[in-house]
Amino acid sequence: MSFKYVNEKVLMVLNSVLSRLLSKSDQIYLLNSVITILRELIINALKANAKRTFFLKTNLDINDETQYQKGMEKFKKEIVGDFDSIEGDLKRSDFYVQISFEQAPNTIKITVANNSPILSVELDRINYRIQKAIQYNDFSEAYSEIEDDTEGAGLGIVLTILLLKNMGIDARNYKIEAAGKTTVTSLTIPSILKANEITTKVKEHILDEIDGIPTFPENILQLQRLCHDPDSSMDHIVKRLKIDPALSSDVIKLSNSAGIVPGKRIEDIKTAVVTIGLKNLDAILVASNARRILNERYSSFEMIWDHCNRVAFYARNIAMSLRMTGIVENVYMAGLLHDLGKIVLLATDKKLVKRIADIVNNRKITTTTMEEISIGISHSTIGALISKNWNFPEYLVEAINHHHAPYNCSPKFSDIVNIIYLANMMAGIEDRRYSYYYIDESILEKYNLLDINKFTELHNRLKSRFEPVKNT
Repeated sequence: MSFKYVNEKVLMVLNSVLSRLLSKSDQIYLLNSVITILRELIINALKANAKRTFFLKTNLDINDETQYQKGMEKFKKEIVGDFDSIEGDLKRSDFYVQISFEQAPNTIKITVANNSPILSVELDRINYRIQKAIQYNDFSEAYSEIEDDTEGAGLGIVLTILLLKNMGIDARNYKIEAAGKTTVTSLTIPSILKANEITTKVKEHILDEIDGIPTFPENILQLQRLCHDPDSSMDHIVKRLKIDPALSSDVIKLSNSAGIVPGKRIEDIKTAVVTIGLKNLDAILVASNARRILNERYSSFEMIWDHCNRVAFYARNIAMSLRMTGIVENVYMAGLLHDLGKIVLLATDKKLVKRIADIVNNRKITTTTMEEISIGISHSTIGALISKNWNFPEYLVEAINHHHAPYNCSPKFSDIVNIIYLANMMAGIEDRRYSYYYIDESILEKYNLLDINKFTELHNRLKSRFEPVKNT
């Protein structure tokens, strides 16, 4: 596959190719990390071509040391940070990027080539960065030493090496070589990986925190048992709820946010229980108590809970629009709790989390991927560990664990996890963290949303329905 400039449609095709290749080798769990690496390789190749194009346009000799320094200063000032400004020049140039995929019995090899020869000084700098990055297991530790203002911070190489370590792939499987007038970068993914778990002080602290989080109190467990008991009466459940005014208030609030009865505001606990039903009440009890435990132990993170309310509403309505009535309550509960691990993460090391957020915004890398290579554990995994400690049902643990990587979930829960993934992506699009072209093509195809107009129509419809509910 060859191109002179890359857009989101090209990246979406590459995502699909990788998804199919990794599925064949039973390595689909690597998809997010490999996509991140491939995007870095493409950016590096395009940047190399853009540099040559810029030097030619400004009549500077890239092979002359003095002119190289002068040209790089102008390149950083005029192009870096506004890469789109050179799109037209690249498309009119003779430079291109070529990507190839090769699947052998025991490996997948990805090659990214660009027809601009690498300079020896550039190759020396790259090899230095690779060797430095290999020494570290922790992004925050590597970042302070690897920084190099010559052509940027060299973050792409640091990210790539740490991701490879996290995946259990030897860094020697990542190569950048000169081949005549072509620069070739290759990544070989073996079928058998050597586990190499990254452990950091932050991760150790988080794991200790998870062990110390209280379990659900007995009154919540009793109420859940009543919800599951077909012989329970509504009056008995309402009476038990009224014993805890704070819990009653949470149930009323979350019942309204669910939007189960459009246009109707629920004012009292009995109306809430009668209106939403026992299955939805069970979901709200779990969500309410999880929030209470985490908010009492850590700071209150209303923005995260508001996001969860939105995702729960979207997921419930997506399931109904697909006529999946059997999982409506399940996706609603999963939506309410899918980001509970983020509370623990944010409360543990705010400085590191802010640094992660800055890098994500600047490089369009998913937050989860950055968490995994910076800390060694993502908010999804943290949430799954907490949910296991709380004895959540298996489908809920799966949804919390895989809401960013639905292809990793158990097949029997795929619809639940896929719908949470779609709902979460919609909310992320509204926050400008994602775009439609970030969404896994196979999931869009499965639910007949591969047409961007059809997806946007559904998204806008859900958003317009949620706004009145949010404001009640």
